[in-house]
Amino acid sequence: MIKIKTYGRIEKSDKNGEVFLPIGHYFLTNCKNKLENKHPKVSIYGLGSCIALILVDFINKVCGMSHILLPKSRRQKVIDYPHKYADLSAQNLMHELIKIGAVRRNIKAIIVGGSRIFNLDENFMGIDNTKAIKEELAKLKIDIIGEDTGGYEGRGIIFDTKDFSVHVKLTREANYKKI
Repeated sequence: MIKIKTYGRIEKSDKNGEVFLPIGHYFLTNCKNKLENKHPKVSIYGLGSCIALILVDFINKVCGMSHILLPKSRRQKVIDYPHKYADLSAQNLMHELIKIGAVRRNIKAIIVGGSRIFNLDENFMGIDNTKAIKEELAKLKIDIIGEDTGGYEGRGIIFDTKDFSVHVKLTREANYKKI
């Protein structure tokens, strides 16, 4: 039996209203959140083969984002940071959203990342991460409504929790584009 501890929740924004999301961490918010800034921007800079998973209940205004590193948890006895793994993050994030007011049937997904930042024949981590998160979301019957995955470049992502917009830019680009 695997024991899962849910370490890694980020609860505070910086003085500019931004939350930086490290690998294996996640963020949740709704109108009852105790943040000084009730609508922070959640960001990941240098997203390569990792996946940024965003789940949103647009009706109840509840959302969350996780920073996934690997496709599978590999059956460890204790998992401290389930959001490092695609096979655990989607389910865990969905349950956390429901606890703070989301309704399961309303939850939709946006995924970003999964690139092959090193153009090597044996570098499939980004592809494996993208495939794994899509499989997990399908199992949970969560529709993917936005996606920016693949390619050979890293990305930056900013998720604005005020209007649920997602802005992405490739490493070589100067400006973010809304997806």
